[in-house]
Amino acid sequence: MKRGVRKTSTRTLILLSCAVGMAVLVLALASCALFNKFPVAGITIGPSTTGPVPFAVTLSGAPSSDPDGEIKTYSWDFGDGAQGTGKSVAHTYTAVGTYTIILTVIDNWDAADQAAKTVYVTAAEPAGPTASFTMSPSSGTSPLNVTVDAAASSYAAGTISAYEWTFGDGGNGFGRTTTHTYFSSGSQTFTVTLLVRASDGKTATASRTVSVSVSGGGGTPVAGAPSARFVITFPDTNDEVAPVRVNLDPADSEAAVGRTLQSYHWSFGDGSATTTLSPTVQTKSYVTDLTSKVLSVTLIVVDDASNDDSITKTIRVENYQPVAGFEVYKLLDVATTPPATPAGDWWTDNDDGLSDERVTYSCVPLGTRTVWIRSRQITDGLWVKNSTTPVPNASNAKPAQYEDTTDGPNMCFDPEGQTWSPVATTPPTWFPNRAWGIERLSIDWGDGASDLNVPFVDAGDTTKSHAYNFTAGGVKSWTITVTAYDYLGAHKSFQRTVTMNAGGCTP
Repeated sequence: MKRGVRKTSTRTLILLSCAVGMAVLVLALASCALFNKFPVAGITIGPSTTGPVPFAVTLSGAPSSDPDGEIKTYSWDFGDGAQGTGKSVAHTYTAVGTYTIILTVIDNWDAADQAAKTVYVTAAEPAGPTASFTMSPSSGTSPLNVTVDAAASSYAAGTISAYEWTFGDGGNGFGRTTTHTYFSSGSQTFTVTLLVRASDGKTATASRTVSVSVSGGGGTPVAGAPSARFVITFPDTNDEVAPVRVNLDPADSEAAVGRTLQSYHWSFGDGSATTTLSPTVQTKSYVTDLTSKVLSVTLIVVDDASNDDSITKTIRVENYQPVAGFEVYKLLDVATTPPATPAGDWWTDNDDGLSDERVTYSCVPLGTRTVWIRSRQITDGLWVKNSTTPVPNASNAKPAQYEDTTDGPNMCFDPEGQTWSPVATTPPTWFPNRAWGIERLSIDWGDGASDLNVPFVDAGDTTKSHAYNFTAGGVKSWTITVTAYDYLGAHKSFQRTVTMNAGGCTP
């Protein structure tokens, strides 16, 4: 070894290397922290920012983000002294006031950001009225007089303006106190319901039951009891198609020898009822939105010894269900008025060879595109009830189904016909409003839009258009649903699928 030259030990080199490495690491970490991008805090709140106390909200920090890392913590200050943690939290405010919610998010380099939302907690809505009533008696033998009293009903925030009663046997009543008479030929339980209406429109209900039995027990006839009888006649012949008019004649009812009938109590099977003191003929008209409905008519007669008897008969009512159908215009974006009517300009069925009701537009440019549909005019004329005048459907014959079996359904129609009358084209006095025919259409366009009340045109085609947003290109389909409603509320739906294709262009 040369004089004056010192050899560095291996340990010294290792320590020096470690020191330099740590310095580089610290510098690197400092550099990362220095250039870290701050997170961005965001809040969604539901179901609303305003509500009555107690007001519950659900909060989410999901809109928050960190452009170069991840969010490590979510801290919430609800503005009422309470706090919470987590990406999603719930909180309930128990006092009226305005509160600022603050979310603090911290990323993996301890950088922070905040977002705020304000909620408004209002005073709670006053409770509605309370319905309550007494009933005396609550049980007994037929005929049973029951008195109901709603004096216990109350409303702290206002006044009760109306008392409405339903007695469970088809009878109704009004007023804070009223009396109702129950008649039964056997043991029955009826539900009495009170509805109170407050001056501010709020309502409340209460219900109780009343049990009615017959003297002698179990419906055993009482010696010398009367006999209830009535005859059903159809002044428009026995036609079951709604509206059905019937006469109910109780003249054959009779009392036992030495007694007289004092009252006649009717329950008509449609929720209505009446009482007479003499054998008055009752005239009723029945309707239904069902294909077929059977209604039970009950007559109870009571004699001067309070003995009673009852009889029940049934009446059948039919409603031929409507049929829905429509076709689609072949061209897009026609004028704002309905397009011309030649059949060749409309798609009535499977233009693309598929087995379902589907139409396809090809080479469609992007943008808002208008589609027209129509239900074709009915040409069946009148179905004249009980008339000897020749019409497309013979008098009282079940009507034909007017469906184009070649092209598919392209019209909405009521099998009874679009108009009706026993002898003319105007409704009779006993049923002055329309009963047959399609009244309106409801259209679901398949893209969230709808036309719920499209008047049906009696003398002409019913047309409607809709603009679709075809902005993404490619192929887009929507299913159009048309529902036809007749004048009695029956309804039927029909669908076609409309497809727009940006391709399919020919040179």
